[in-house]
This record gives sequence, structure tokens and C-alpha cells, in this order.
Amino acid sequence: MYIALKTEAFAKLFFLVSCAGLVMYGILAFYTFHTAYTTVVDLEKYNQNFPLFEGYKGDRFYTDLKYILVWTTPEYFQNPLGEGQAPFVKYDCPFYNCYLSTKKDLLNGDYKNFDAVFMDIGFLRKWKKMALPRVRSPAQKYIFHSMRSSDETPICTINSDNYFNWTWTYKLSSDIVTPFIEVRDLEGNRISPRLTVRWKSNMTKLSQKDKERMNTKKKAVAWVMNSCRTRTNRMVFVKSLRNALREHSLELDIYGCKMLPCPNDDCRKLLERDYYYSLVYESSHAEDYVTDEVLKAYHHDVVPIVKGGANYQRFLPEGSYLNAENTTVQKLAAHIDYSIRNLDVYYDYHRWRNHYTIKKFDYWQGLCQLCELLHSRASLETFSSYEKFRSWWYTDTLKDRCYPKGAENMVDVLSYMDSKNKVNKTVVTN
Repeated sequence: MYIALKTEAFAKLFFLVSCAGLVMYGILAFYTFHTAYTTVVDLEKYNQNFPLFEGYKGDRFYTDLKYILVWTTPEYFQNPLGEGQAPFVKYDCPFYNCYLSTKKDLLNGDYKNFDAVFMDIGFLRKWKKMALPRVRSPAQKYIFHSMRSSDETPICTINSDNYFNWTWTYKLSSDIVTPFIEVRDLEGNRISPRLTVRWKSNMTKLSQKDKERMNTKKKAVAWVMNSCRTRTNRMVFVKSLRNALREHSLELDIYGCKMLPCPNDDCRKLLERDYYYSLVYESSHAEDYVTDEVLKAYHHDVVPIVKGGANYQRFLPEGSYLNAENTTVQKLAAHIDYSIRNLDVYYDYHRWRNHYTIKKFDYWQGLCQLCELLHSRASLETFSSYEKFRSWWYTDTLKDRCYPKGAENMVDVLSYMDSKNKVNKTVVTN
């Protein structure tokens, strides 16, 4: 009798536990479904606000995802872009149905199934065949990416020629261009950088109020060093300019890198208050390499003296800067002296403020452009390849930087000895 009662009690307890388990399972299932449904509904609402690629059916958010593989190795495991679809949604890309991943086995264990393979310069600097994809699909797009100067990071191996389909860099001849700065007119239209720019020739004079804002300036030129060690021997030029300025009783003050200290480690207010000009000497002398260092001058009522490898007419408003590449230090110093003694000449360098804004470029626009390209039928059906990629990326003579470094065989060595070649990009439309 005792055993029967105990068995009956155990059965009732088991029944109650089972019922509770079923209720909990039902609640969990409902919550999971509701969360998933809510996520899909939210994405569908997002989908209604932004155009998708031509031919999009709209029945599922995940229809026709474009998969981008960020190529990494255990030695270089970096993903500068982010994972999944989140970056495209986060940055309000017009095309957001793309998927980023570092997982080579994501699509049935075969990286050839990815629509594009993204390779960053940090990984490619030490070009090793064993670390690169061994086979590739004809339909894939191989993308070269770099925001580092080509002068600092030339690619030497001949195997890089005719290897990449698209490029994503600061260079204006890239397929995806992401400069460091941009100029817009007061209506918000982007004016530069471009290969060809038409600047306003009849800019209005600076207002009296703006002139009064600048009447605290007493010193000629400041140079705030953004990096202490560079390939270019900048101090040779700076010493020559300093000597030339002293002939006019003017000074060039150097801040940073064990020179003069910036107040509270920030020289921007000092520039705005005290200096007429600021030397913006790029840390690398490379084509189209104009960094946001120039904004320290433009944003603080200072005229930049630029020195670098770019064609600045493509980047900065005409009459808003002095180009140290196009003159001697003696002529440059004489003009600085003349403009300080004749302030109307100096104020004319600020006329751009009545017509343009100069700001830092949003790097993430490049990510949006990449997704858009992957949904462009014309781009996908067009085969393109940088036949002489090394010369496109690094425009000076390769032998000056490459030989014998980076050579895997004699073919590489001999390829460095070639003179500068005309850069070609092969384009074939199917």
C-alpha cells in the first residue's frame, strides 16, 4: 500500500513538472518567434525607406545577399569593417543587403562562393603566395584596400599585377574613392576631391566681423608635427624656410616631437589665436595623399602652407592655401611677409569661407559604395583588372624601393628593374 501511494505521488509530481516544462517551452518558443518576427519586420520597414538593387523581389530581407570575405590569416587577423550586415545598416547604406565575414568556410566550406574577397594593405605588405587564395572563381571580385600612403607601403611582387579587380583607396583613380577630406558648397553639394574641379573665381570678400576675429594674430608660421619619423627629410626644408623667414624678421615655430610643447597637448587654439600660417607637410609624398591634417588650419582661421605629392587643385579651394611645392623658400617667405604687412592680401585667402565647407570625409561611405557595386549588374558583368597594379599603386620607380627586398625568385628581381610603365586597367564587358 505504501509503495502504491508513493508511486502515485511520484507520478503526480512528474505530471506537474512536465506541464510546467511544456508551458515554459511554449513561452520560450513564442518569445523566440516574436523576436525573430520583430527583427524581420523592422528590417522590412528599413527596406521600404531605401532603394535596393534592380530586380529585388522584396519577399525576404535576405534575398540575394552579397557575401564579402575579409581575407585574414592567423598572423594577420584583422577586420577593419565589421561582421555580418550590421555595418551596412549602422551606416545607413542605400544598399545594405551585403554580408561581411572572415570565415572562409561560411558558404559550404568554399571561399570561392563569396562574391568578393577583400584584402587590406596591412596583410598584403608581406606578399606570400601560401597566405593568399590558392584558387579563385571567375565571378569573384578581388578588392585591394588601403588608406596608408603608397609611398610608405609599395607592393613589390610581380604577382600583384593583374590580380585585383577593384580598388578601394584614397587615390582618385580608385574604383571606390575614400579621400581623407572633402569640400562641399553651402548647398551641400560635394565639389572635391575630383580629377577635374571648377572652383569659384569671383569669391566674395571677408566680412569685417571675420577680419576682427583674426586681429589677435602676431606670429608668422607654425608647424605642428603630426609624426616624428617619416621617409621624407622634412627638417631640411623647414630649416631652409625658417632661415628665409628670418631675413624678413619672421619666425617659424615648431611644435611637438621634443620641440615646443602644445598647451594641454592641443595646439589648435594656439594656432587660431597667434598664427597667420600653418605648415602642413604631409608625412608621405604620394599621389592624391592629402590627409585631414590640413583641417587644423582651415578650421582655426589659419592659412595652410601645403607640401606633399598631390595635385592640390583637385582637393582644396583655389586661393585658400600656399603651395610650397611650386616655389622656392625665398619667394615663399617674401610672400608671407608681404601678406602680413598688407592684411587685405592675407584676408583674401579666407574668402573660401563664404562659399565652401571643408570637412573630414566619412570613411564608411566606401563600405556603402562597395555594396552598391556588388549590386550593379553592369559592374558585375564587366571584367576589370589592374594589369600593372604595382605601377598604379606606387608611381615611382620600383627598383628604388623593392630591390632586393620581397623577391621570391629571379623573375621578381628582374621585374623591379623595369622602368616606369604606363598603367593600364583592363576592362572587358561580357
